[in-house]
Amino acid sequence: MQPQWKLQKGIFLIAPFSPTPELQFLEDVSYRRQGQSPAASTSSVESGPLSRTPRGLSGDTHVGAADRRAAARVLGGLHAAAARDGKEPELAAAYGKVTIDRRLKQLTQPERTSVLLHAADFYQGILGDGDGAESFLQRILESVPDHADAFARLERRFRAANDRVRLAELYALVAAKPPRTPGELAKAALDIISVLTRQTPLSDDACRKLLVLVPESQTLLGVLEKHCLNTGRVELACELLEASLDGDAVSKGKMIERHQRLIELYMGDAKTPEKAISHVEHVLDQDPSDAQARPQRSTCSAIARLPLEQRQALQAARRQLRTRA
Repeated sequence: MQPQWKLQKGIFLIAPFSPTPELQFLEDVSYRRQGQSPAASTSSVESGPLSRTPRGLSGDTHVGAADRRAAARVLGGLHAAAARDGKEPELAAAYGKVTIDRRLKQLTQPERTSVLLHAADFYQGILGDGDGAESFLQRILESVPDHADAFARLERRFRAANDRVRLAELYALVAAKPPRTPGELAKAALDIISVLTRQTPLSDDACRKLLVLVPESQTLLGVLEKHCLNTGRVELACELLEASLDGDAVSKGKMIERHQRLIELYMGDAKTPEKAISHVEHVLDQDPSDAQARPQRSTCSAIARLPLEQRQALQAARRQLRTRA
Protein backbone atom coordinates (compact mmCIF):
# COMPACT_ATOMS: atom_id res chain seq x y z
CA MET A 1 0.00 0.00 0.00
CA GLN A 2 1.40 3.38 -0.99
CA PRO A 3 1.99 5.72 1.96
CA GLN A 4 -0.39 8.67 2.21
CA TRP A 5 1.37 12.00 2.69
CA LYS A 6 -0.12 15.04 4.37
CA LEU A 7 0.94 18.17 6.21
CA GLN A 8 -0.91 19.00 9.41
CA LYS A 9 -0.04 21.88 11.77
CA GLY A 10 3.49 22.04 10.45
CA ILE A 11 4.07 18.30 10.94
CA PHE A 12 4.88 15.98 8.05
CA LEU A 13 2.83 12.79 8.43
CA ILE A 14 2.52 9.34 6.93
CA ALA A 15 -0.55 7.24 7.51
CA PRO A 16 -1.62 4.51 7.75
CA PHE A 17 1.17 2.68 9.55
CA SER A 18 3.49 0.60 7.41
CA PRO A 19 6.98 -0.64 8.38
CA THR A 20 8.79 1.41 5.74
CA PRO A 21 12.19 3.00 6.48
CA GLU A 22 10.58 6.39 5.93
CA LEU A 23 7.91 5.76 8.58
CA GLN A 24 10.45 4.27 10.98
CA PHE A 25 12.51 7.42 10.59
CA LEU A 26 9.51 9.64 11.26
CA GLU A 27 8.49 7.52 14.27
CA ASP A 28 12.01 7.77 15.72
CA VAL A 29 12.05 11.48 15.11
CA SER A 30 8.64 11.92 16.67
CA TYR A 31 9.43 10.21 19.95
CA ARG A 32 13.17 10.60 20.45
CA ARG A 33 13.06 13.86 22.40
CA GLN A 34 10.03 12.73 24.39
CA GLY A 35 12.08 9.88 25.81
CA GLN A 36 9.69 7.30 24.34
CA SER A 37 10.29 4.33 22.11
CA PRO A 38 9.00 4.28 18.55
CA ALA A 39 7.32 1.02 19.52
CA ALA A 40 4.99 3.03 21.74
CA SER A 41 3.14 4.32 18.67
CA THR A 42 -0.06 2.67 17.50
CA SER A 43 -0.77 1.33 14.04
CA SER A 44 -2.39 4.58 12.82
CA VAL A 45 -0.40 7.08 14.80
CA GLU A 46 0.77 10.32 13.24
CA SER A 47 4.51 10.14 12.83
CA GLY A 48 6.29 13.14 13.87
CA PRO A 49 8.00 16.44 13.23
CA LEU A 50 11.32 16.44 11.46
CA SER A 51 12.61 18.85 14.09
CA ARG A 52 13.51 15.81 16.13
CA THR A 53 16.56 13.90 15.02
CA PRO A 54 16.77 10.08 15.03
CA ARG A 55 19.54 7.95 16.34
CA GLY A 56 22.58 8.30 14.11
CA LEU A 57 21.96 11.93 13.11
CA SER A 58 22.78 13.56 16.40
CA GLY A 59 26.55 13.29 16.13
CA ASP A 60 26.73 12.11 19.77
CA THR A 61 30.00 10.40 20.65
CA HIS A 62 28.24 7.11 21.46
CA VAL A 63 26.75 6.89 17.98
CA GLY A 64 29.03 5.01 15.60
CA ALA A 65 29.85 5.79 12.00
CA ALA A 66 27.72 2.85 10.88
CA ASP A 67 24.70 4.31 12.68
CA ARG A 68 25.26 7.68 11.02
CA ARG A 69 25.54 6.07 7.60
CA ALA A 70 22.37 4.08 8.23
CA ALA A 71 20.51 7.21 9.31
CA ALA A 72 21.73 9.03 6.20
CA ARG A 73 20.39 6.18 4.06
CA VAL A 74 17.02 6.47 5.79
CA LEU A 75 16.89 10.18 5.12
CA GLY A 76 17.86 9.52 1.52
CA GLY A 77 14.93 7.10 1.38
CA LEU A 78 12.62 9.79 2.73
CA HIS A 79 13.81 12.22 0.06
CA ALA A 80 13.40 9.61 -2.66
CA ALA A 81 9.90 8.72 -1.45
CA ALA A 82 8.87 12.37 -1.61
CA ALA A 83 10.17 12.55 -5.20
CA ARG A 84 8.48 9.28 -6.12
CA ASP A 85 5.07 10.38 -4.88
CA GLY A 86 5.32 13.97 -6.08
CA LYS A 87 5.40 15.33 -2.53
CA GLU A 88 8.51 17.46 -2.79
CA PRO A 89 6.66 20.68 -1.84
CA GLU A 90 5.33 19.09 1.34
CA LEU A 91 8.75 17.85 2.43
CA ALA A 92 10.29 21.21 1.52
CA ALA A 93 7.67 22.91 3.68
CA ALA A 94 8.46 20.51 6.53
CA TYR A 95 12.17 21.27 6.31
CA GLY A 96 11.35 24.96 6.23
CA LYS A 97 9.37 24.69 9.46
CA VAL A 98 11.85 22.56 11.39
CA THR A 99 14.86 24.71 10.47
CA ILE A 100 13.53 27.93 11.95
CA ASP A 101 15.71 29.15 14.81
CA ARG A 102 13.13 28.47 17.49
CA ARG A 103 12.91 24.80 16.56
CA LEU A 104 16.64 24.32 16.02
CA LYS A 105 17.45 25.77 19.42
CA GLN A 106 15.77 22.73 20.98
CA LEU A 107 18.51 20.52 19.53
CA THR A 108 22.17 20.04 20.28
CA GLN A 109 24.71 21.64 17.96
CA PRO A 110 25.51 18.36 16.16
CA GLU A 111 21.79 17.74 15.70
CA ARG A 112 21.24 21.22 14.28
CA THR A 113 24.12 20.77 11.88
CA SER A 114 22.80 17.41 10.71
CA VAL A 115 19.28 18.71 10.08
CA LEU A 116 20.60 21.69 8.10
CA LEU A 117 22.98 19.50 6.09
CA HIS A 118 20.25 17.06 5.09
CA ALA A 119 17.96 19.96 4.24
CA ALA A 120 20.70 21.23 1.91
CA ASP A 121 20.96 17.74 0.38
CA PHE A 122 17.21 17.68 -0.29
CA TYR A 123 17.07 21.17 -1.78
CA GLN A 124 20.09 20.58 -4.01
CA GLY A 125 19.59 16.92 -4.91
CA ILE A 126 15.81 16.63 -5.16
CA LEU A 127 14.52 20.14 -5.79
CA GLY A 128 17.52 21.34 -7.78
CA ASP A 129 17.37 24.55 -5.73
CA GLY A 130 20.99 25.62 -5.32
CA ASP A 131 20.06 28.91 -3.66
CA GLY A 132 17.98 27.11 -1.04
CA ALA A 133 20.78 24.63 -0.35
CA GLU A 134 23.25 27.50 -0.08
CA SER A 135 21.24 29.17 2.67
CA PHE A 136 21.30 25.98 4.79
CA LEU A 137 25.04 25.51 4.28
CA GLN A 138 25.65 29.14 5.16
CA ARG A 139 23.78 28.70 8.44
CA ILE A 140 25.94 25.70 9.30
CA LEU A 141 29.13 27.73 8.90
CA GLU A 142 27.74 30.60 10.95
CA SER A 143 27.77 28.32 13.99
CA VAL A 144 30.35 25.70 12.96
CA PRO A 145 32.86 27.55 10.75
CA ASP A 146 35.22 24.58 10.53
CA HIS A 147 32.59 22.28 9.00
CA ALA A 148 34.62 20.99 6.06
CA ASP A 149 31.76 19.64 3.95
CA ALA A 150 29.59 22.77 4.13
CA PHE A 151 32.62 24.95 3.39
CA ALA A 152 33.78 22.86 0.43
CA ARG A 153 30.32 22.84 -1.14
CA LEU A 154 29.93 26.60 -0.88
CA GLU A 155 33.46 27.22 -2.13
CA ARG A 156 32.81 25.05 -5.20
CA ARG A 157 29.53 26.85 -5.86
CA PHE A 158 31.04 30.34 -5.67
CA ARG A 159 34.06 29.36 -7.75
CA ALA A 160 31.84 27.84 -10.43
CA ALA A 161 29.87 31.10 -10.54
CA ASN A 162 33.11 33.14 -10.56
CA ASP A 163 31.64 35.13 -7.67
CA ARG A 164 34.78 36.56 -6.10
CA VAL A 165 33.01 38.74 -3.53
CA ARG A 166 30.96 35.89 -2.09
CA LEU A 167 34.05 33.70 -2.12
CA ALA A 168 35.99 36.29 -0.11
CA GLU A 169 33.02 36.71 2.24
CA LEU A 170 33.05 32.92 2.74
CA TYR A 171 36.73 33.00 3.70
CA ALA A 172 36.02 35.81 6.13
CA LEU A 173 33.15 33.86 7.69
CA VAL A 174 35.40 30.92 8.60
CA ALA A 175 38.67 32.82 9.19
CA ALA A 176 38.57 32.60 13.00
CA LYS A 177 38.17 28.80 12.92
CA PRO A 178 39.02 27.66 9.40
CA PRO A 179 38.19 24.22 7.98
CA ARG A 180 41.64 24.11 6.36
CA THR A 181 45.02 25.40 7.50
CA PRO A 182 45.12 29.17 8.19
CA GLY A 183 47.99 29.54 5.74
CA GLU A 184 46.00 27.98 2.91
CA LEU A 185 42.97 30.13 3.69
CA ALA A 186 45.10 33.29 3.86
CA LYS A 187 46.57 32.56 0.43
CA ALA A 188 43.15 31.87 -1.05
CA ALA A 189 41.78 35.11 0.40
CA LEU A 190 44.80 37.06 -0.85
CA ASP A 191 44.38 35.74 -4.39
CA ILE A 192 40.73 36.78 -4.47
CA ILE A 193 40.87 40.19 -2.76
CA SER A 194 43.83 41.36 -4.85
CA VAL A 195 41.66 41.29 -7.99
CA LEU A 196 38.50 42.85 -6.54
CA THR A 197 37.61 46.16 -8.14
CA ARG A 198 35.98 49.38 -7.00
CA GLN A 199 32.67 47.99 -8.24
CA THR A 200 32.98 44.83 -6.15
CA PRO A 201 33.64 45.95 -2.57
CA LEU A 202 34.08 43.46 0.23
CA SER A 203 31.91 44.23 3.25
CA ASP A 204 33.40 46.11 6.20
CA ASP A 205 32.70 43.15 8.47
CA ALA A 206 34.48 40.72 6.15
CA CYS A 207 37.55 42.98 6.00
CA ARG A 208 37.70 43.02 9.80
CA LYS A 209 37.27 39.25 10.12
CA LEU A 210 40.07 38.55 7.64
CA LEU A 211 42.56 40.37 9.88
CA VAL A 212 42.94 37.18 11.91
CA LEU A 213 44.77 35.68 8.92
CA VAL A 214 47.37 38.47 8.67
CA PRO A 215 49.93 36.58 10.84
CA GLU A 216 49.85 33.88 8.16
CA SER A 217 50.38 36.38 5.34
CA GLN A 218 51.69 39.88 6.06
CA THR A 219 50.89 40.79 2.45
CA LEU A 220 47.20 40.33 3.18
CA LEU A 221 47.11 43.48 5.32
CA GLY A 222 48.45 45.61 2.49
CA VAL A 223 45.96 44.09 0.04
CA LEU A 224 43.07 44.78 2.44
CA GLU A 225 44.26 48.37 2.95
CA LYS A 226 44.52 48.94 -0.80
CA HIS A 227 41.07 47.45 -1.35
CA CYS A 228 39.55 49.74 1.28
CA LEU A 229 41.22 52.80 -0.24
CA ASN A 230 40.14 51.85 -3.76
CA THR A 231 36.54 51.54 -2.57
CA GLY A 232 36.56 54.89 -0.76
CA ARG A 233 36.85 53.63 2.82
CA VAL A 234 39.83 55.46 4.26
CA GLU A 235 38.52 55.20 7.81
CA LEU A 236 38.23 51.42 7.52
CA ALA A 237 41.79 51.20 6.14
CA CYS A 238 43.02 53.11 9.19
CA GLU A 239 40.95 50.89 11.48
CA LEU A 240 42.52 47.73 10.03
CA LEU A 241 46.03 49.13 10.38
CA GLU A 242 45.33 50.19 13.97
CA ALA A 243 44.02 46.71 14.80
CA SER A 244 47.09 45.09 13.25
CA LEU A 245 49.33 46.91 15.76
CA ASP A 246 48.14 44.55 18.50
CA GLY A 247 49.81 41.53 16.93
CA ASP A 248 52.63 39.90 18.87
CA ALA A 249 54.24 38.20 15.88
CA VAL A 250 55.11 41.42 14.06
CA SER A 251 58.73 42.49 13.75
CA LYS A 252 59.86 45.86 15.05
CA GLY A 253 60.59 47.10 11.56
CA LYS A 254 57.19 46.02 10.26
CA MET A 255 55.48 47.67 13.21
CA ILE A 256 57.24 50.99 12.54
CA GLU A 257 56.18 50.76 8.89
CA ARG A 258 52.55 50.44 9.97
CA HIS A 259 52.82 53.44 12.28
CA GLN A 260 54.38 55.45 9.47
CA ARG A 261 51.61 54.40 7.11
CA LEU A 262 49.00 55.50 9.62
CA ILE A 263 50.74 58.88 9.91
CA GLU A 264 50.49 59.28 6.13
CA LEU A 265 46.81 58.38 6.08
CA TYR A 266 45.82 60.54 9.06
CA MET A 267 47.79 63.49 7.73
CA GLY A 268 46.41 62.93 4.24
CA ASP A 269 43.18 61.41 3.01
CA ALA A 270 41.73 60.67 6.47
CA LYS A 271 41.95 64.39 7.35
CA THR A 272 42.49 63.65 11.05
CA PRO A 273 46.04 64.85 11.86
CA GLU A 274 45.34 64.76 15.57
CA LYS A 275 45.18 60.95 15.33
CA ALA A 276 48.67 60.88 13.83
CA ILE A 277 50.32 62.36 16.92
CA SER A 278 50.48 59.13 18.94
CA HIS A 279 52.00 57.29 15.99
CA VAL A 280 54.61 60.00 15.46
CA GLU A 281 55.53 59.74 19.14
CA HIS A 282 55.82 55.95 18.85
CA VAL A 283 58.17 56.23 15.87
CA LEU A 284 60.33 58.77 17.73
CA ASP A 285 60.40 56.56 20.83
CA GLN A 286 61.90 53.82 18.68
CA ASP A 287 64.28 56.17 16.85
CA PRO A 288 64.61 59.74 18.25
CA SER A 289 66.69 60.75 15.26
CA ASP A 290 64.07 59.78 12.69
CA ALA A 291 64.37 62.55 10.10
CA GLN A 292 60.81 62.12 8.88
CA ALA A 293 59.02 61.83 12.21
CA ARG A 294 60.56 64.83 13.97
CA PRO A 295 59.09 67.49 11.66
CA GLN A 296 55.84 65.52 11.46
CA ARG A 297 55.35 65.83 15.23
CA SER A 298 55.30 69.62 15.14
CA THR A 299 53.37 69.71 11.89
CA CYS A 300 50.51 67.46 12.94
CA SER A 301 50.31 69.14 16.36
CA ALA A 302 50.03 72.53 14.70
CA ILE A 303 47.43 71.30 12.21
CA ALA A 304 45.41 69.67 14.97
CA ARG A 305 45.08 73.04 16.69
CA LEU A 306 43.67 74.72 13.58
CA PRO A 307 39.91 75.25 13.17
CA LEU A 308 38.14 72.59 11.13
CA GLU A 309 37.60 74.81 8.08
CA GLN A 310 41.28 75.72 7.91
CA ARG A 311 42.31 72.09 8.25
CA GLN A 312 39.99 71.12 5.39
CA ALA A 313 41.34 73.92 3.20
CA LEU A 314 44.90 72.83 3.93
CA GLN A 315 44.13 69.23 3.05
CA ALA A 316 42.45 70.32 -0.20
CA ALA A 317 45.48 72.39 -1.18
CA ARG A 318 47.78 69.43 -0.52
CA ARG A 319 45.64 67.15 -2.69
CA GLN A 320 45.81 69.68 -5.54
CA LEU A 321 49.58 69.82 -5.29
CA ARG A 322 49.82 66.01 -5.37
CA THR A 323 47.52 65.94 -8.41
CA ARG A 324 49.63 68.47 -10.30
CA ALA A 325 52.78 66.59 -9.45
